[in-house]
Amino acid sequence: MRRVPWSLVILRAAAAFALATGLVVGGLSDRRVLALFVIAFVSDYFDGVIARAYGVATRRLRQADSLVDTLFYLTLAAVTYRLHPDVIRRHAAAIGICLGTLVAWMLLDLLRWRAAAGFHALSAKLFAAALGVWAVALYGFGVDGPWLVVACAAGTLSHVEGIAISFTLRRHVADVPSLAHALRLRRHPAGR
Repeated sequence: MRRVPWSLVILRAAAAFALATGLVVGGLSDRRVLALFVIAFVSDYFDGVIARAYGVATRRLRQADSLVDTLFYLTLAAVTYRLHPDVIRRHAAAIGICLGTLVAWMLLDLLRWRAAAGFHALSAKLFAAALGVWAVALYGFGVDGPWLVVACAAGTLSHVEGIAISFTLRRHVADVPSLAHALRLRRHPAGR
């Protein structure tokens, strides 16, 4: 069971690769995208649950998890641009703000920690849930609605909190649930 979290991260990377391959060679349908999304979403949930239960939630695992999540969702954005360009165009401003804050956070983490942070804050879980609602609505039912804007707002909030956590911490720590936790860690670094 200790290797299962890594296997789930690899499974999610494989789902991203399958999306990217489908993007290049064609053959993607809403049904296939939804199936790959469900695989990625479920594996993302359980890799953390299992890692914490077996005490193997290492910094490396959490960073790989965050990196693969980002890769999967960026690939999903490219696939959505191919399959539903009208959806991307309609929500371009929200997507641009969300991606801009992601890039700013990634650059900060590369400079500050020399790696992806892997904080896995509660706001990131909210972002993932909002993306889940959007993906199921669009790829499962063909409904656009406000869901992508809601997901982008949650993503922007998550990225801004990640930036704030990065600036707050004195040393890198994986699994920081919120900015409030980061502030506590800054005041009491030994009391983790």
